[in-house]
Amino acid sequence: MLKPPAIDPSRHAVFLDFDGTLVELVDDPDGVRLAPPALERLEALSEELSGALAIVSGRRISDLDRFLAPLRFAAAGVHGLERRPAPGAAVERLAGPELLDDVRSALTDVLAAHPRLKLEDKGTALVLHYRTAGDLQEAAEAAMAQATSGRDDLVVMNGDNIVEVHPAGMDKGVALGAMMEHPPFKGRVPIYVGDDTTDEFALKTVRQAGGVSIKAGSKPSAAEFRLADVPAVHRWLGVPD
Repeated sequence: MLKPPAIDPSRHAVFLDFDGTLVELVDDPDGVRLAPPALERLEALSEELSGALAIVSGRRISDLDRFLAPLRFAAAGVHGLERRPAPGAAVERLAGPELLDDVRSALTDVLAAHPRLKLEDKGTALVLHYRTAGDLQEAAEAAMAQATSGRDDLVVMNGDNIVEVHPAGMDKGVALGAMMEHPPFKGRVPIYVGDDTTDEFALKTVRQAGGVSIKAGSKPSAAEFRLADVPAVHRWLGVPD
């Protein structure tokens, strides 16, 4: 794949995944940290883009705000089930946690049988983590498949050492497309940078729209461009060494 072009603040809108793109993947989801030079660069870049910078993540927006404090950006959280169209706007939620109550109950037994599996409850999504228990991948995937059997209103996604379920009809590509319909993103050329399987929805959306699709890391991708790793993403964004 090709190296990506530089950001043009006059015409681009920038959408960035968080884990594996802005921060390294770690065993503890709460153990990530973005260094002050990177935070300062994101703040400056957002100003250069007249606010057309958004974080698009499987995380909740409240978690993103905690990791990026004191900054606030436009954001799509939980793969778009939460949205904040502008830094000062309220968070919009497209579904409620009650939709997943039966799945929560169904996962109780597998969590008791395999305490090394960790369940992250995002309210509108449930995530089984097996990063520290790679031998339990099949057990996690089978448990989620059984817990969601017959539920056409839900979608299960396998990501980097996780299996996640959330309401159907939403992914990062849909979320990005919705944000592009409104200022400050409307009329700009989208750039998306992401590393995981769940980012492929947005990468395909951006490429089809004639934007700049960038894969972070070495996994196969529909993206046109590639950056090797998190440090390469930071260099491309202009984060000082």
